[in-house]
Amino acid sequence: MRNPDSKRFALDIILNCSAFFAGIFAFSAVKKKLTRLRKTFNLILLLLSISINLLSQERQLSESIISIAEELAENETDPEAAGIYVEKLYDLATKPVRLNNGDETDLSRLFFLTDFQIKALADYVRTSGKIYSVFEITNIPGFDREQAEMMIPFISLEPGSQPVAISKRLNNTFLTNFSFKFPPSESDTTGPPWKLLSKYKFTAGRFTGGFTSEKDFGEKLFPGRPPLPDFLTAYLSCTGTGVIRKVIIGDYGGRFGMGTNINTGLRSGLSLTASGYLSGGDDLRPYTSTDENNFFRGAAVQFQVKRIGLSLFCSLNKIDATVDSAGNGSAASIATFYRTGLHTTPSFLEKRDVVSEKNYGINLSFNLDKVKAGLLWTGTGFSIPYYPDTHDPEAIYDFTGQGNNILSVYYKAVLGRMIIFGEGSYGSGRKSALVQGFSLRPSDRLNINILARSYAPGFSSFHGKGPFSGSAGENVIGLFANFTFEAAKHLFLSAGCDLRYYPWLKYRCSAPSLAKSGEIRIKYLPSETMVFEASWNYRFTMLNVTESAGIRKQEEIISRTIKGSFKYYLSEKVIFGTRVDFRITGPSGSTGMLMLQDINYRLDKIPLSIWFRYCIFRTDDWDSRIYTYENDLVYNFGIPALSGTGTRSYLMAEWSPGKSADVRIKYAFTEKREENAITNESRELKVQLRLWF
Repeated sequence: MRNPDSKRFALDIILNCSAFFAGIFAFSAVKKKLTRLRKTFNLILLLLSISINLLSQERQLSESIISIAEELAENETDPEAAGIYVEKLYDLATKPVRLNNGDETDLSRLFFLTDFQIKALADYVRTSGKIYSVFEITNIPGFDREQAEMMIPFISLEPGSQPVAISKRLNNTFLTNFSFKFPPSESDTTGPPWKLLSKYKFTAGRFTGGFTSEKDFGEKLFPGRPPLPDFLTAYLSCTGTGVIRKVIIGDYGGRFGMGTNINTGLRSGLSLTASGYLSGGDDLRPYTSTDENNFFRGAAVQFQVKRIGLSLFCSLNKIDATVDSAGNGSAASIATFYRTGLHTTPSFLEKRDVVSEKNYGINLSFNLDKVKAGLLWTGTGFSIPYYPDTHDPEAIYDFTGQGNNILSVYYKAVLGRMIIFGEGSYGSGRKSALVQGFSLRPSDRLNINILARSYAPGFSSFHGKGPFSGSAGENVIGLFANFTFEAAKHLFLSAGCDLRYYPWLKYRCSAPSLAKSGEIRIKYLPSETMVFEASWNYRFTMLNVTESAGIRKQEEIISRTIKGSFKYYLSEKVIFGTRVDFRITGPSGSTGMLMLQDINYRLDKIPLSIWFRYCIFRTDDWDSRIYTYENDLVYNFGIPALSGTGTRSYLMAEWSPGKSADVRIKYAFTEKREENAITNESRELKVQLRLWF
């Protein structure tokens, strides 16, 4: 059994940071695999020659945003992250950020930007006045043309000096998605093999309200009594400009500070080279997502008196769990928490809403000229106690009992070209979480971020997600660093490295272990119509050997990935893109390759947009699988994991007959060839209707 100590971890920090930046292009294994893929390259070149002559659709999401979504989908410790990420993008598109307000709190909703980019935007508006064009953003330090274009769907350039006109007229938005897969992924489910999502929202003056309902694949449509959807959430919210800034009744989510205590949304630190708004912020907002066990149900209120803010919230909600009626000598206890939200079989239905969870808290914040600070206290209680499996060594430090309290202190300070920030949380069981970081801009062309964190084994925050943490956010000591550098005109270089030491056992590893991640990304924009981007990614982790018996041994799993993409904008309405991925994993040496062509087309004479993709993939096994982002329905996301040998294609069309409705249809087709020459096919149909009235 491996048992690395802190000395080895410190040595790894020095050696691997040096090796990461010095030997980043040493990837000779790629050459050995290119010969057998020559025929596939020829097919891609044929597709390129065809697509040159076609028109295309509006500009897509940038490659950096797509890469973040794919990384989140690949993260086994936080399976809900990719869905939350995509939903936040759609929420931003629905309610764009008003740049000319110059309000850092509102600008921070652009969570994919860095702290310095947020600050640079706010300073530019304050000193230079109104931004008249999106491409004026490229003149702001820290921004390039692609980043400006990346922001287009999520920003508004309305005048910032005038207050937002509040209409008392009732406005309604309704959305429904229907998805069907054939053949069904599971055959023993209790409900039909289709998925249904519906969202409704109304606004009237300062009041907003709405609901979200969802039925997953294989679930019953109305499983309970009274007959309601499997998942249903609703809210009513009121905002103001006086002492009372916001009141929410119903379902809501929140984040305070850096999120180690409370963060029901997306963690910060999304990617090695695009770390996002690391220092965090305070927020309470209505809940409109579909994570069925990570939100609050009750009431929340925000007050603001000059530079002092106060937030109060309380919640009583039903959550899923496995209940042991004879556990630990008590009448009933929680054996495990059930987080997936799927209720497709009788055994899963038995876990549905069996435990009551209460949450309450108070947050006090101070906003000075250069310093922001806050103090947060929260409490969590369950209707029955939680007793983990004491025979499992991994659960030794797990939370035990019926209640948990956490006290947190956080701050952010701006010191010239440096931003320093941190948070400390102390919870029941005398376990703590510490986060400390800084962002530095020594010149307008260079930005550096460094963040250290320590989550003690046993630190339990049931609704917290700190920077660079998984869904649990515990049992890790880590150091992250990255930089972004404008090396030359139109040439951008970014790189990042994250080193992690796990002092106790973790998922799929029954010993203390190490993990390392590294990435370098190069982006070249030779003209306004072309974007070239390439990245190299390295992952090292330690996992149990599956076939070992008794005390499990660990093996070192290493994966290296090279990605290359090219986009060509034929006009304001036209774009096509090509992408190639190659991945190799060890110690097995399995490889994976993916090549795809996107062709997008928007008609001028009729309100019709079309997305088309043809993708070829070949991997030796599941370990070398490749994730690829797909355009999808609004408030839905497609990031399939492709493994084996086959093709993946989809065609999606959107028809917008007017300002009151649009319809989107997607048809996806996957064909996989097995070793015995049998071809397996799967199809997926998705339909969406959106109405504004």
